[in-house]
Amino acid sequence: RPVRPDHAPAPLRIALESMARRSPIVLALAACAAVWLLRSTAFAGTSAAQPAARGSRVPLAAATIYEVMVTNPSVGARTRLNINEKTTVEEIITKARKEMDFEMSFLDGDWFLYEIEDETKPLSGEMGQYNL
Repeated sequence: RPVRPDHAPAPLRIALESMARRSPIVLALAACAAVWLLRSTAFAGTSAAQPAARGSRVPLAAATIYEVMVTNPSVGARTRLNINEKTTVEEIITKARKEMDFEMSFLDGDWFLYEIEDETKPLSGEMGQYNL
């Protein structure tokens, strides 16, 4: 059963009154802590610092990344791949087949890569030799 401050013994009454005087301070501290937590949490569109676990972007800047669109014209399947100049045509075909779910063994050998401007000769080797 709760004790009312006016019916409490003197030492308890003093303790209850001092708690009542401190409650605005505790409330203000709790409000400050809540504001700090909300401002330090990264929400979409805020400029909070990214967590360190995300890693540095310096290694990414060293290698140039290109996006290519791979299309299987017979069924209209498409996928986008990120490649660099050292990526080979064979790697692109392998990744694209996996992304488009064309990994059946009976389809091996019938995959070629062409530039969109000239579909008469298939590409081969590293992509850096073509004007990326």
